[in-house]
This record gives sequence, C-alpha cells and structure tokens, in this order.
Amino acid sequence: MRPDVVTPHDTIAAWVAALPDGTTNERVHADLWYVRLPGVARSWIPVEILVDEKTTKITSHVIIEPDERHKEVYELLLRHNHAAGGVCFSLDGREGVICLVARIPLEDLSEPRLDQLVGQIVQETEQTFRTILEIGFASRLRRRG
Repeated sequence: MRPDVVTPHDTIAAWVAALPDGTTNERVHADLWYVRLPGVARSWIPVEILVDEKTTKITSHVIIEPDERHKEVYELLLRHNHAAGGVCFSLDGREGVICLVARIPLEDLSEPRLDQLVGQIVQETEQTFRTILEIGFASRLRRRG
C-alpha cells in the first residue's frame, strides 16, 4: 500500500484521537472501536465502529427491550426512522436490544461524515431515551419512584 493512501482504519483512528475530553475509547481489535460519549438524557452513549469488507458500521445500543407497551415504543422508533437521515433504529439479537445503526461505504468514509453520523446517533438518543423509558418502562419507574 502506498504511504499517501488513507485507510478506513486511519480515518477512524484520527477521528477517535480528536474526541474531546470526557469521552473514553478502546480499540477492541483491528477492525472494531468502542467509544463512550457523555450524554444528558442518558449519562453515557456507547458507540461501536466496525470496519467490514465494504462498509463501516456504526452501532449504539440505546436501551434494552421494553418491559411493556412494545407497540407504542416501536411505533415511536419507526416514526423517527421515517424522519431520520443516515441513522435508523433497529433491534439487535434475541434480547431485542434497541439500537441506532448507520453504515458508510468504505469509499465514502471521512472524519466529517463519521462525526456527522455519530452526532446524529447522540441526537437521536437524547431525543428518544426518556420517552422510551416513560412508555416502555413505566411500571418499573413507578416502583422506583
């Protein structure tokens, strides 16, 4: 590889290195980074950045599967998906963890694009986290309150 060619790994490493104080990060393996960004509605917003064969996948686990009122929670998420550009809600695994996901073709990956998509993940988490709690975990919140 020529030295002037910037790889997706170089782009992500540079983006991670430029993160502000208060964030934490770990390079889990050659193709996977784990970043924790401070939030308001949710104290920490976890973000995984994975380079695969053709894309970079950005995933944030927002919250566990709701205890109740699943239909209302999923309707909220679908409505956000309809309006969102670049990131969308999904369910991960058998446990039904609610995630936000974005994919970038490797040839389109840049620090500004990565920053934009992670920013959207943070924004969507901040906008929806408390509402998801209030709808999908109301009984649990009342027991604590």
